[in-house]
Amino acid sequence: MKHVAVKVGLGLTLALGAAPAVSPASAHAEVLRTVAPAHGIEVGGDGVTLSPAFDPAITRYSVRTGEGTDGRVTVAASTSDPDGRVLVDGAEVDGPTELTGLTAGDEISVIIEDGAATTAYALIVVPPTFPNLTATVNDPSADVGTTLLTFRSWIAAVDRHGVPVVVDDLGDAVHDFKPAPGGHYSVARCVDDCVFPKEGDWEILELDETLAPVVSHRVLAPGGGFANTNFHDSILRADGSRILIGYEDNATTGLVDAVIQEVASDGQIVYTWNSADHVDVATETTATAAGVTDYAHLNSVEVLPDGDVLASFRHLSAAFKIAWSAHDGYQRGDVVWRFGGRLSDFDFPDDPDGGPCAQHTVRPLANGHLVLFDNGSLDNSPAAPSFCVDPSDRTGATVARGSTRVTEYALESEPTGSAQGVARLVSSYEPDRFAMFAGSAQRLAAGDTLIGWSAYQGAVASQVDAAGEEVWKLVDSAVQVGNYSNMSYRAARGEVADAIKPEARLILPRGARYEVGEAVTPEVACTDRGGSTLQSCRVTAVRTGSAGTRTATVTAVDGAGNRTTARATYTVLGLRPTLRARSGGAWAESAEVRTPRVGSSRRVKVRITNEALRARRYVVAAPTRSVAHRWAYRVGQRNVSGAINRGTWRTPRLAPGASLTLTVKVRRTAVSAPLVSGVKLRATAAGTDASRSLRIRVQR
Repeated sequence: MKHVAVKVGLGLTLALGAAPAVSPASAHAEVLRTVAPAHGIEVGGDGVTLSPAFDPAITRYSVRTGEGTDGRVTVAASTSDPDGRVLVDGAEVDGPTELTGLTAGDEISVIIEDGAATTAYALIVVPPTFPNLTATVNDPSADVGTTLLTFRSWIAAVDRHGVPVVVDDLGDAVHDFKPAPGGHYSVARCVDDCVFPKEGDWEILELDETLAPVVSHRVLAPGGGFANTNFHDSILRADGSRILIGYEDNATTGLVDAVIQEVASDGQIVYTWNSADHVDVATETTATAAGVTDYAHLNSVEVLPDGDVLASFRHLSAAFKIAWSAHDGYQRGDVVWRFGGRLSDFDFPDDPDGGPCAQHTVRPLANGHLVLFDNGSLDNSPAAPSFCVDPSDRTGATVARGSTRVTEYALESEPTGSAQGVARLVSSYEPDRFAMFAGSAQRLAAGDTLIGWSAYQGAVASQVDAAGEEVWKLVDSAVQVGNYSNMSYRAARGEVADAIKPEARLILPRGARYEVGEAVTPEVACTDRGGSTLQSCRVTAVRTGSAGTRTATVTAVDGAGNRTTARATYTVLGLRPTLRARSGGAWAESAEVRTPRVGSSRRVKVRITNEALRARRYVVAAPTRSVAHRWAYRVGQRNVSGAINRGTWRTPRLAPGASLTLTVKVRRTAVSAPLVSGVKLRATAAGTDASRSLRIRVQR
């Protein structure tokens, strides 16, 4: 077969057979059947940008707004399929669409139906103060799930592209957003005086599946009321009990003590541990700068498999194992061992740095190893020395270590009596970055490590595989060097299930009253902000083929299967008029009169009422074949008998609900007349076949 090249409308050259002949239009249709239509999404508005750049394979995007956006964003979505449909928030559009009243966290839905597929996109509105998150995926096969972060007063769960699954403003500064038992989440929120560098007073909020606060937890004072609660860490248990931390001013020493408190599910204090009872400040602290009172700086707590508590202290450059109950000769609260620091109970034969320095998380693994986000510390000046212990002289002057690392240690042996324990350095990830404070390291199920870089401004978070290769990195491309207001204190991995139903709105125009056959286009809107992306917005047709009362629906369904249906009732009014007759009594659907003798006559009033929604004229007909009676029709003083008999008389235009009254006179003209006769009067809406009839019966 001979082939020819045909240029088609998508900029493609398609080889087609010369016979049979193929028109450009059919060739275009054939291309659309074999090549996926091209999609495009652009946004506009004052300071409005889309991130990441549009890629049809990515279905969720951030819409960053500016100070002057004022809740207004223009969306221009398109498909190369001429028969395709584009829906923005459920409404079909054919060009750029401006949406108003948007607030941070709102999702703009874009659904493109074309070819044989439907593709759902979501554009998440973020505020001007939100970081401009950009993700780099170095290993597409890496399992990069949802990462939980905090920025100013915002909690956010972001996907592998750095796009929020959810973003919510909790109204004040927040830190440490992470999963909690029962599908809930926890986050520390400021209560008072939390402006950096002050530690302030905080509450630990428990959030439900929809991220709505359900309960607040705080450290309890022994005599009632609250003591200081600190944001650095917390543990909420499934039974309602919890472990919280606090920073307490010590009126006697003038220092700030670190507090760990367990509270039972009934709200009773189980035990409160205080660093003042267990730390020799002069010997142990590395925070020797003048004026520093926070000698310990507690920043993470974990419950170990044996029930003891593992606590990390930045300003001691050490982690303590604390006996949480009496055992093995230890009283409750005793320090079982110190991991690092000036009085370390462990040796670090494989670690040239001699253990941790100013670390911010120490987490146990299932195999008994410890994983640390090991900040390091600079020697800024003689007045502000480093927090790093010199491994060759632990009780002497500190040394600088201006790089941050993520380390894993195996506790080869624990200290016994006077014998030191041995901690083997299993791995150390040190990518030439320095986070002077805060940060986190979380070992993931598949063996990768999620790192929250906090004060290192070159990255917000990253994921590193077991070989030390960075498979994913999240950065704030709008970061201001030295400004830590948009720093996320930690990064935590945790899926956020969509427990929020989408919203559906259906508004019927013109008061939801229509005439038979009238075309009706309802106003439809479907939105979702649960994070799984609105998948469909289906509206039932408004059927006006016949009169009656019906219900229209619109159903919104999101990616998690949550659905919401909105309903609206409407009435379809027929075009047929109402006909009523009266011959002395009440108005009725028919009338009956008697003409007992020749020359006798009777009058019947016939009322024609427009029951439609618009002004209408009606054609009135009453064909008469009776030889025994004569029928006459008047409107007021006007005789319209001939036109009605011919079926050509039209009423004046009647407004909706208005009526016209005909006077019908029947007179007997013959001695011999049928026992029963009559006339059938019919009124038809002009220009239609919608009619109604009324019968007037005559008896002798």
